[in-house]
Amino acid sequence: MSDSTSTHTTHSESSEILGLNIWRLVAVAAVAGIGVGFIGGTFHWMLVHGSERFSALLEHWKADGFYGVPGWIGAALIAGICIGLARWLVYFAPSAAGSGVQHVEAVMRKEADPAPLRVLPIKFFGGLLAMVPGMALGREGPTIQMAAVIGSQCGRIFRLSKEDGFLLYTAVAGAGLSVAFNAPMAGIAFVLEEVTRKITTRSVLITLIAVATSITVFRALFGNAISFSIPTLVAPELGNLILYAILGLIVGLMGALYNRNILFGLNLFSTTMPNIPVALKAAFVGAGVGLIAYWQPSWVGGGELQVQQVLSNNFGAQALITLLIVRWLLGSISYSPSLPGGLFAPLLLVGAISGALFAQLINFIPALAFQVDTVSFALVGMAAFFTAVVRAPFTGVLLIIEMSGGVILTPGLLVACVCATLITSYMGSPPIYDSLRERMFSR
Repeated sequence: MSDSTSTHTTHSESSEILGLNIWRLVAVAAVAGIGVGFIGGTFHWMLVHGSERFSALLEHWKADGFYGVPGWIGAALIAGICIGLARWLVYFAPSAAGSGVQHVEAVMRKEADPAPLRVLPIKFFGGLLAMVPGMALGREGPTIQMAAVIGSQCGRIFRLSKEDGFLLYTAVAGAGLSVAFNAPMAGIAFVLEEVTRKITTRSVLITLIAVATSITVFRALFGNAISFSIPTLVAPELGNLILYAILGLIVGLMGALYNRNILFGLNLFSTTMPNIPVALKAAFVGAGVGLIAYWQPSWVGGGELQVQQVLSNNFGAQALITLLIVRWLLGSISYSPSLPGGLFAPLLLVGAISGALFAQLINFIPALAFQVDTVSFALVGMAAFFTAVVRAPFTGVLLIIEMSGGVILTPGLLVACVCATLITSYMGSPPIYDSLRERMFSR
């Protein structure tokens, strides 16, 4: 190819990127981001305050009973009704079931059509009904899918081409993750690493603008508080990097098992008592979780409060082991009815517990002449376990850095996430959303 031909080709590509079409697409992405910041932030705010009110109500029922009967009856009844309603809403839009991330990925791969507008209110109210009573589900799944729907509807309103509409649908999903965790860089990484799994100038530009506008609106309306408060950390030394690598391998094995645990729960729920309506079965599960919320409120919920307690060193080894077993089982049980709820937040708690336990074990070995920081290992465990399950190491690293401010741990986070990725790949364990997407089409 001659130099003139090469120059002409480069100029044509630049014109396509910077021409009128891309400016229009960026403008639509900005509008969609504003909507995501408001709706996603409102969902987050209502979930936090709704959960606090429900917990206070349970404490009141413990003291005064529930309309003349023991309070635990009220807890089981209300939780069961709420969660049964959440699952009933999914009947009106099957694509709203579960996390929703698998459906967003299917849309990007052109295996499914974008979710209809009715998914947005179903995901919003269904997510609140499912998570406020204490189901171990994350807010990021509903927020990501609601964001994708907002992007899709903006594409239709502004009459974008089909290709640009698909691109906007998935790119704006990153704004959803950004708003869910107040983590803009993780939202960008999630789109490029997990959803699209390729980088183009167009996808990067519209993802950047959607995340920028959404997080600006979110912070303006709901504040800019960091998710987790941690003490001052020390930069990891070479010996610690070796321990982080070992932790990554251990947590990677756990992640592969956890994925199987989630799929086992889904299959068990769908095959148990198949003649009973799914919403009624979900109500039974919800009643059980309501009882746990009544008797052991520290065991239920998305997991953010428990993560903060782990990072504050409020748990000894025995309490951590108990919480790990409970959350391992509760995560699968909560996700099994395919309620509108995500996986991320519960994953972070399991990872934090695993990292803290590993550090306590190291500190318990008398032959070692040094002590390690439990908080640092808990944060690294969070990123590594997220990576093992989702198989998105860059997203995992950025997510933990933004949620905690622990940028000084970057070398340790990278080492652990690489090791977690290697061991899960060696075991042949697919990423959880790949498995969920395949299951979505096999039903």
